[in-house]
Amino acid sequence: MKTITIVGATGNQGLSVAHAFLPLPDWHVRCITRNPSSEKAEKLASLGARIVKADLADIGSLHSAFVDSNVVFVNTDFWGPFRTTGKYDAAYEQEVQHGRNAAMAASTVPTLELFIYSTLAPMKKHSRGKYPHSYHCDAKANIMEYIETQTPELAKKTSYIIVGAYATNPLFMPRWDPSIQKYRFMVPLKKDRKMPIIAARESTGAFVKALIDEPSRTRLLAYDSDLTIGNIVEVWSRATGAEADLIEVEAQKMHELGIPWEVLDAFLFIGEFGYAGGIEGVIHPSQLKTPVQTESFEEWLKKRNWEEVMQRGSEELNSVAGTAH
Repeated sequence: MKTITIVGATGNQGLSVAHAFLPLPDWHVRCITRNPSSEKAEKLASLGARIVKADLADIGSLHSAFVDSNVVFVNTDFWGPFRTTGKYDAAYEQEVQHGRNAAMAASTVPTLELFIYSTLAPMKKHSRGKYPHSYHCDAKANIMEYIETQTPELAKKTSYIIVGAYATNPLFMPRWDPSIQKYRFMVPLKKDRKMPIIAARESTGAFVKALIDEPSRTRLLAYDSDLTIGNIVEVWSRATGAEADLIEVEAQKMHELGIPWEVLDAFLFIGEFGYAGGIEGVIHPSQLKTPVQTESFEEWLKKRNWEEVMQRGSEELNSVAGTAH
């Protein structure tokens, strides 16, 4: 029997990883959480997971939580700290420290065979400062760089999953425009720009499971569908039965409509450099040794109440407008 330890086990990605490994007879699933009595943690326990209390801010608790692990999956959180502090820079510093703590703790585990970190593109660094505001991406990129440069032995055992844009991303949802009596997508991207999309809660685990069969140091861009912005609009219209059009809008105009630069810079970076720009040696799902079957974005959307998805997306967007940089 092998043990996978999941940090962030009650989040979208972590839950997906837990559900992917819980049915496997040769795996023990250990879920790390700060709150073992939460509804999500108790549900995981009822399914057979071992719930361990630990905190990414407490490296001692991580040392204990990682004991005898064969695989450790880590997804650090930016938005939780941000919603607490209201400050992007403070959330960035906290996430970076959490990721470094996880790496330091994992590097001392003698049984460790594979460390999987969920990362994103180094937007500020790769754009040479052109796109400096996407803290939630740059924090993960900073942690990746730390693993590669400061924990070289751990780096040899590390693979990275670059999780595509969430299917629930509010910028993939249109707004009703009463002047034209149809829905309208407004994005700061060309219609032919590709965007990898994933239903993170449903699909992340399948890709993490596939990484077990790959050599360490794999860098996987994980997605259900790799669509152009124009394709996304077409898919949305087919899935919902509602007519929609697309206009490219200047980022400044979108900012004036209430979308923070933290989010806009990420889209502008993707438009210029691609989703995984600045990460070398990235592979795509079709290159995996073990094929991964997940629902397409269109299949996922057809099963959802899209008006509820749009409402949740709007609420999510409103919650990420910070008070300071």
